[in-house]
Amino acid sequence: MTPLISPLFFLTGTAMILIAVGAAWWWQGGKPSLWPMVWWGVLAWIASLALKAVAGLPMMNFFQRHADNPMIWLCGGLVTGVFECVIPLLIIMKTRLRRADFNGAVAFGIGFGGIEVFLMGSVALIQTMLLVAFPNHIPAGVRDALLKQFAHSSLATILLSLIERASALAAHCLASVLLIYAVRTRRQLWFWLSFGYKTLIDMIAAWAILAWKMPGSTTKTAQFEVVIATFALIALVALPRLKTGFIRLSDASRLPLQAPALSRCFGED
Repeated sequence: MTPLISPLFFLTGTAMILIAVGAAWWWQGGKPSLWPMVWWGVLAWIASLALKAVAGLPMMNFFQRHADNPMIWLCGGLVTGVFECVIPLLIIMKTRLRRADFNGAVAFGIGFGGIEVFLMGSVALIQTMLLVAFPNHIPAGVRDALLKQFAHSSLATILLSLIERASALAAHCLASVLLIYAVRTRRQLWFWLSFGYKTLIDMIAAWAILAWKMPGSTTKTAQFEVVIATFALIALVALPRLKTGFIRLSDASRLPLQAPALSRCFGED
C-alpha cells in the first residue's frame, strides 16, 4: 500500500530529537557530570509550561478575537517572560543551581530548551509513523487533520522547523544563563535582560501567528526564522562574554569579600 505521506517526514522528528540529545551530550563532553543540571532544566521547563498553560489557555479565544491589537502581542510575550523566567528563577534560588558555574548554567539551559525540542520531535515522529505505517488504525477525523497539516509541509518547511528549534534552544540557553548569573552576581539587571529577551521573542511570535498569519506560508515562515536566528546569534555572541563573568565570579569567591547589599534580592550564594 502506498503511504499517505512521504517517509521523508521522518526526518523532522528524528532530527529534532538528535538536536536535543546531541546538544546535551556535546556539552557534557570532557566535563564533570552536568546531567543533574540538565534534569533541573527539564523540571523547570515542565513547571513553567504547566503554569503557563493554566494561565494562558483561558485567554486564547480572547487573543484570537483581538489578533490585530498590539497589546495582545505584548501580553503573549509577557506571559512567556513571567512563567519562563520567574519560575526558573525561583528554582535556581532554592537549589544548587544558585552556585552553578558557566558549564552548569548552559547545561540547565540545554535541559530547559532541549526537552521542548525533544517532545516536539517525538510527537512529529509518532505522527509520521502512524500515517506511514498504520493509517487505517487512525480515526478518520484525526487522519484527515494530520494529512491537512502535512499537506502544507515540504523539504523547505522541514529545514525551517529544524533551524527554528536549534535557534530556540540557543535562546533558551542564553535566557537561563542570564538567570543564574543574576543570582550569582545578586544583580537584578541580568534577570530583567533575560525577561526582556524572552518577552520580545514571544511578542514577535504572537504577532507573526495572530496578525501576520504566518502558519501555512513558507515565505513568511522563512522570514520569521531569520528573526529567530538573529536572536540565536545574539545568544552565541553573549554567552562567551557571560562565561568571562562567571570566571571572574569564581576568582572573586576565593577572596574574603563581604556579600553585596543586593543579596537580599536573590538570596545568599
